Amino acid sequence: MDRLHVHTSARTYIAARRFRRCGGFTFLELVLVVVILGILFSVSVMSVRNLTPKYRVRTAARELGTTIEQARLLAVSRGEWTGIRYVLDPPSSSGNPEPPPYYQLIPPPRAEFPDQPLHERKPHSKQELPSGVSFRAIRFAGNHTVDSDTATVVFSPMGNAGSHIVVFEGPGGRVMSLKANCITGLIDFYETDDVVFRNFEE
Repeated sequence: MDRLHVHTSARTYIAARRFRRCGGFTFLELVLVVVILGILFSVSVMSVRNLTPKYRVRTAARELGTTIEQARLLAVSRGEWTGIRYVLDPPSSSGNPEPPPYYQLIPPPRAEFPDQPLHERKPHSKQELPSGVSFRAIRFAGNHTVDSDTATVVFSPMGNAGSHIVVFEGPGGRVMSLKANCITGLIDFYETDDVVFRNFEE
């Protein structure tokens, strides 16, 4: 009986030692894992940095698309003209860095001033473009183009006015165009700057 007990204890001790050896990591293995993770992290960071300019322009275009949809829906639902004011070249004060381009939604008139002209309404807060992104041009139906100063797009309550194209330029000369067709309500994105309106779209 004692021999059986000793034999079983020995086997249990050996199994426990084997389990400890299999279940842990040596210092060398941990160092290798840390080195491999460091290499993978460095590669992923470089990839993200290369992609960032592209996605910066895309993000700016998508956010503007949301604002255009909002302006158009406000005009139709409220039965009032709305607008978006684009500031391509914001004025800069002396000693301060050049401010980024921005745009502002011009809401419907307040209930107490139903006939308030568009230019007298208080616009919503500035939506600044991401760092390194600018407006290359604003193109209206009829393909009249504004490439400096400011441009205002007006949306009709009937949904038949407000079509325009916004051309963005980002770091490294990356270009993206947003085309808003207010007759159909469609907003399309293109990675080129030669987008124009055809006669049937105007």
